[in-house]
Amino acid sequence: CIILQGDATRDQVLEDVKIRSASSMIVSAGRDDTSVLITLTARHLAPNLKISTVVKAEDNELPARAAGATTVINPVSFAGLLLANSCKSQHIADYMMDLASIDGPVALTERAVTPAEVGRSLASLTTGIGLRIFRDDQAFGFFTDEANALRPGDTIVEVVRTGGKR
Repeated sequence: CIILQGDATRDQVLEDVKIRSASSMIVSAGRDDTSVLITLTARHLAPNLKISTVVKAEDNELPARAAGATTVINPVSFAGLLLANSCKSQHIADYMMDLASIDGPVALTERAVTPAEVGRSLASLTTGIGLRIFRDDQAFGFFTDEANALRPGDTIVEVVRTGGKR
């Protein structure tokens, strides 16, 4: 992890941290407009870089994606959904906190399908509970026909046990 104090909207600062050879980048500048500009700057320097960008306003999610963010996270929107859901379902927010916690008993993971799993269903995983597969840039839930036969190149999202205590 490289940390450098500077203006990440400037090409030279990103070049100094070797942005072209980085495996990923997290952008959380505190202001949506600055986060979008940093994302745009990083994307033009490193076209294949995985960039996760945080925005606070829902209407800035699209500009962040247009700037080149691979993933856009809106913690305000997510927190609002959790809060609203907790009014009618007290246990869901608690479980989501377990999933999000670094030391919770469960975690969401993403991994490539293994050769031994090819042809098997998402429901037959022994490593965790399969929730979704990504195939050819499309998402398919455990309830879809596509989840009945895993293919080479699929990416699996699953809930796994971490060993943490609750």
